[in-house]
Amino acid sequence: MTRWKQAVFAGIAIAAATTGFAAPALADDELPFTFNGGVTFLNDYRLRGASLSDTQPVIQGSVEAGVPLAENVSAFAGIWASSLDKDAGAGAMETDLYAGLRGKLGGVNVRARYLRLVFHDAKNIDFDQYEIGLSAPAGPFKLGLGSVHDEYNGGGHSTYVYTNASLPISDSGFAVKGLVGYEDGSRWNDKVNWSLGLSYAKGHFLVGADYIDTNKYAPASNGDNRAGATVVAYIGARF
Repeated sequence: MTRWKQAVFAGIAIAAATTGFAAPALADDELPFTFNGGVTFLNDYRLRGASLSDTQPVIQGSVEAGVPLAENVSAFAGIWASSLDKDAGAGAMETDLYAGLRGKLGGVNVRARYLRLVFHDAKNIDFDQYEIGLSAPAGPFKLGLGSVHDEYNGGGHSTYVYTNASLPISDSGFAVKGLVGYEDGSRWNDKVNWSLGLSYAKGHFLVGADYIDTNKYAPASNGDNRAGATVVAYIGARF
């Protein structure tokens, strides 16, 4: 199956899943749980600054369900998927299964989750991920920081820490956002990644672009640096 046939097939499946699961959200006030999801097209898939799609376009989608446990505390679980490019060595498709808790402590939002990352048609690169993140408003900004620990099934581990910020531009739907992260471990050693972007979201629609770069070199199949500077543009829908 060609890369684009795989992407189209994945897109149809993801769109069908998210649309089907999103419908009950119209009656959230009558249900003890919520559903949400989305589909996004991107010209590249960058994970912590490095391309997992061999710098090629991808389609990504997700479906998530949540249920309140107590005041300001809820549990959630979901699935996230992305088409890939086998030339990048991560298989033809990635599927992430995850579950966690989110809540609020004072004015700070807290999220903890476990993820199982599966790379189809690839060997010994699946891994387990443990993440905790904090975010809070600071004047007109929303600031965040977090830590992620990876345990690779093929052996080894890594730790990634990051901080990010976003600034809504009035009530226009536009926002400026930035991120700086640091990763060290079995697959990347002393890698720093950073990004700066502009997004627009209104209703179900979203579009944006991010400038992304790292301090590392990793060759793509066409000779480009798949961890080098690039602009990732995206357009999608949320449900």
